[in-house]
Amino acid sequence: MRALVAVLGLSFCPHATGTTIVAIWTPSRIVIAGDSLININWKGANGLPHHRTSNDCKIRKFGSNYISAAGNYHIQTAGFDVWQTAGYACGSSTSVSVCANRFSAELRRILARVAGVHEIYLSVLVAGIENGAPALEHITLLGTAQGRLSVRTESFRRGRQRWGRVILGERGAIDRYERASASSMSQGIQEQALSLVRVEAWALPQEIGAPFSVLTIGPSGERWINPGCCPASCSR
Repeated sequence: MRALVAVLGLSFCPHATGTTIVAIWTPSRIVIAGDSLININWKGANGLPHHRTSNDCKIRKFGSNYISAAGNYHIQTAGFDVWQTAGYACGSSTSVSVCANRFSAELRRILARVAGVHEIYLSVLVAGIENGAPALEHITLLGTAQGRLSVRTESFRRGRQRWGRVILGERGAIDRYERASASSMSQGIQEQALSLVRVEAWALPQEIGAPFSVLTIGPSGERWINPGCCPASCSR
């Protein structure tokens, strides 16, 4: 399943086109890196397919937390847009847990209506500071042709784990690279996250593309190491 779907015009396109987001969590900070390329596919009134590309930020702030997503982020026939849903669920939220719970509930409510009609794959992360420490939530929703919608979650918190990683979207080249290469664990987590996004971009240049964004979140605050298209505009 390709990772990022944007739909305009009259029909939903079930084959997502790419994005790659890599988030690495430690008890002291979170680093999130991602590409900015968006492939937009739609059918016009005459039924002919259309395609264009653009760039946009894929690591967005809602309330006090940051959200990224890959998958069916826009389904026109369901009136669904993942960023609008994130704003509704998390726009006034300060807690990562509260934001993630509200976001998951809204996603389940909306996507359950179209499971079985459309193929559903959506993976999101929520990251921020909770109780003075970095916190990361990962939520994946899968809809089957039989109309079932399943929700899987994982959480990373101080006192539970020492290290964690979440990859949203395309990751085939990353998996091949890690099987064939020495461990990237010798790098700092900022370098790890960005280098893995670049590995995927080299393999899929039509789907994963620059500029790349890198955000670090820690108890002392948040900082864009490499803004890319975030938080407001694209720069190379």
